[in-house]
Amino acid sequence: MITQTALLSNQDACARANIYGFLAAVFSSHPSEASVESVREMATALDIAWDDHRSLDELDAEYMALFVVPGRRYVAPYESVFRDRWQVPAALRPGSNPSEASITIKGLLMGESTLAVRDCYRRVGVSPTEALPDHIANELRFIAHLWSCEAETVGDDAVRYAELRVEFCTQHLLKWLRQLRERVLESGHRGCYTIALELAERVLEDEYQTSQVSQDL
Repeated sequence: MITQTALLSNQDACARANIYGFLAAVFSSHPSEASVESVREMATALDIAWDDHRSLDELDAEYMALFVVPGRRYVAPYESVFRDRWQVPAALRPGSNPSEASITIKGLLMGESTLAVRDCYRRVGVSPTEALPDHIANELRFIAHLWSCEAETVGDDAVRYAELRVEFCTQHLLKWLRQLRERVLESGHRGCYTIALELAERVLEDEYQTSQVSQDL
């Protein structure tokens, strides 16, 4: 349980909200000179090597290929694709023997993870207007929202937002973010978007470690 004394100051909570909001925008909008420079500066601050010197047009093409247009390099940025398993009865497979065991498949949208994420959103009365609930940008945006709410409230309300934030961080984002980064890395060379995912992972892991310390106090 997170105590009131373990909560960050309003200023620090707002700063965290801004970081998550920025990272969400990186994975939901076309790159700009300002956003790429911000990713580079954050990477430098965290001692993450920056080795992407491509033009903005090249980065924009990569953003489209990785996250928008299904194709050879496309990586579906949804939690359910990485975490959920679907049981398909043999009878539903063409030419199969109904007596055969069902098979397990993965990589599909709108699974149990999607529903669980949506339930977390509903607990604080929010609903994403773009993409599915478990899109990486929506999940990061939700953490930003919780930090903002925590900064704007006091007492038990602030603790409630903090506890939901830690729950969502540990039960969702940290369960699949590394797999997403590895898949993006496999799709091409290490560049801006793998670095941005590493940044998100570092920030989330720091948040988890901080929450563990605060709960042990």
